[in-house]
This record gives sequence, C-alpha cells and structure tokens, in this order.
Amino acid sequence: MKASVIILSHNQKEVIQACLSSLSRQRLCEGDQYEVVVIDNGSIDGTGEMIGRLTYDFPIRYNYIPSTEQSSRAAARNKGITISNGDVIVFLDGDQLAGPDFIYEHLRVHKLAEGKLVIGFRRYLGEESIDITSLNPGWVHAAITSSEADERFQLMERFSENGSVFRTAWHLSFSCNFSVNREVLIRSGMFDEGFKGWGLEDSELGYRLQQAGGTFVLNKKALTFHIFHPSEFDENRYDGWKTNLDYFLECHPMFEVQAQSILKEFFDPEIRKSWWDCYIRFEKVVRAHQGYEGDRLPVSIIVVYAEGPELIQTISAEAAHREVLVIDKTPSSDLDILCQCINEKFDVLYYKHPSEDQLIDLYHQYAVRGIVKHEIFK
Repeated sequence: MKASVIILSHNQKEVIQACLSSLSRQRLCEGDQYEVVVIDNGSIDGTGEMIGRLTYDFPIRYNYIPSTEQSSRAAARNKGITISNGDVIVFLDGDQLAGPDFIYEHLRVHKLAEGKLVIGFRRYLGEESIDITSLNPGWVHAAITSSEADERFQLMERFSENGSVFRTAWHLSFSCNFSVNREVLIRSGMFDEGFKGWGLEDSELGYRLQQAGGTFVLNKKALTFHIFHPSEFDENRYDGWKTNLDYFLECHPMFEVQAQSILKEFFDPEIRKSWWDCYIRFEKVVRAHQGYEGDRLPVSIIVVYAEGPELIQTISAEAAHREVLVIDKTPSSDLDILCQCINEKFDVLYYKHPSEDQLIDLYHQYAVRGIVKHEIFK
C-alpha cells in the first residue's frame, strides 16, 4: 500500500525541513511505500530552493502556488490531492514532527478497515524541549517526556478510544493528522474551497464524508509532535472562524453543525473557556438531540489479556443488546482497530491499558448503571 503525505507550507523553511527530516525516519511494513507532496502557498523565504537541495529515501513532490486573493488551505490541499498517486492520502501540517510509526499506523488502519477515516493525534512541544534542527534517534522519547498531550486524549479518557462512540467525530478530523482513501476523497469533492482563512474546512470535509457513509477510527499511535510557536488565537482568527462557521451552516443547515457555536466560547479571546469544557457540552448536546439511550442502561464488561478467534464475535453479540466496556490489556494486538469496526445497536467503549485510577473510575461509573456480564479473555 502506498501513502501520499500532503504538507502545506508558507514561509516556514526551517520548520518544514524539520518536518521532512522526521518523515525520513519512518517504520514501514515490507512492500509499503510513501511519497511526500509539499504544497507551497506563496512562500518568499527560499523554501523551494531548500527542498530542492534535500535528499531523502522517499520522493518529494514540490508544488509552488502563487499567493492570490483566492488562495486558501482548502485549495492548496486539493492541489496536493490531485497530483498525488498514493492509495491513501495522509494530511500533515508543516509545523508537525512525524513520529517513527506515523505512516505505519495510518496504513495499519486502512489495511484492517478499508474505507475508514483515520484521526491521528499530536503532542505539543515546549519552546525549548528538543532541538528540531538535529533529530537524533532518541528524539521521540525526549519529546514525549517534555510535551503536552492533545486535548482529544482527554476526550478519549472521558468517552472512549472508539471513534464511533463520538457523535461529533467529524469535527475532530483535523487536517494536521488525518487520512482517508484517495478515491473516497476525490468522490467526496475534496475540500470545499468556499472556506477562506483559518478553520473548519477540515471538519466540514469530515462531516460530508460521514454523511456519505464514512466512519471514523481514532488511532492514538499515529502520533505527531507540534513544534512550538506562539498562539495565534486573536480577534482576527476568531472572526475568520465565525465566518467559516456561518458558511458551514449555509452548506449544511443541520442541528449538529449549528451546535458547533458552543465552541465560540473557546475561540473568543474575550471569553476563552477551556476547549475541553466546550467540547464536552457540544458532544452531549448532539447526543441528546439524536436521542441515544444506551448510556443509561446496564453494561457488559470484557477484559482482554489475549485475543482469541471468538473475541470479536462475543463483543458484537453483547453490543447488540447493551453497551460493552472493553478493557484491552494485551501487550500488542489490533484490537484497538477491530473494536472500532463493530457495527451494532449499542456502543463499544474501548480502552487500551487504562491507568489504575482510570480503571477504578470506569468500574465506579458503570457499577452505578449495573453490570450484566463480566468476562475475561486470557
């Protein structure tokens, strides 16, 4: 299988070089390959000349787009899609460092669950956490120990590591780390170029893909590291986000799209409530609107130490009648993906190696609702 990694660039020469360097340290399965497509949105800092001097063990396609009033992130990514030739498109922002398993983990999902929409995650590097100009073999460990987790990790702890549990997963399909089958993407119409400035063009694409029958897989192993730069959440960005939200709603006048207005309290620099609090309310409001009752009923709990041929069948059979809490204690397996492919009436609440405190909280939470079955696979 081949991946095309699409990266946008605008006057970020040193950062882009670090990003490309991180992509040279990828672990792949035999027979897999990848290309990198850099779309330069009108840089004037010598980005093209710098890329022309680089030599890596993967092909780089560099495409320069002059900056005009019609320029947009959506148009640039669409250009990258059309000139790529991979089976899977992986979107990556230029201010990210790709972990060594980044491409491997995206392709792992697409092999196990063809046609799924894969959401990867990121950690935020501190201002001086690592030297991005010289990534040595131990850089990932250093980065993890000196970085802050993506807010979406908290959402997984709160709700599940299963993407189908989220009624708003489409909003979480951030183009800094997201992948989709190329043919599916092209059939969808790709990014809507009516979005200008910053924000929501990726979530709107996720929404259309979901409306067309796509389902999301969360893969916290598909990890990137966001290179530090000062926050840009000012009044101008907020105004642009609101304009794009209005356009989003004009295209899709649906309740769940309008419910994104709750997030204004995060983006508004005069309010700046936590993204976490706003998103919890957004998810709960959409759940209530959709009328899901499964989270009020007793649950089944399945603890897995070793996979067996009947495991997925057992989980599916339980999920036909009630929510299932799956605690994955296997050292290494594909259960994190396979549980997200179960399509039954009720949710599969999946957790991989939860901490002791988290495990205690989970048992307390579900004991209140009632536990119908507690089964252990060894």
